[in-house]
Amino acid sequence: MNTVQQVQQPTDEILRQIDTIIRELQALRRTILAQTQFLAENLAEQLYGALGHGSWKEYDSNLDWQRFEL
Repeated sequence: MNTVQQVQQPTDEILRQIDTIIRELQALRRTILAQTQFLAENLAEQLYGALGHGSWKEYDSNLDWQRFEL
């Protein structure tokens, strides 16, 4: 076995390990993004549901905040 082949084998193994790590990190990133987006959407729905019933189109921020005027 010559020197080039000796160097090539560990290099190939390292590159395979790097590729595996990259795939695992990409999968983890997708999972985290999906969970974060779900939690954000779900939280908004939960908070809106806790405030009352109706639709966003019915909400008038001016009328709602007038009750706090002095």
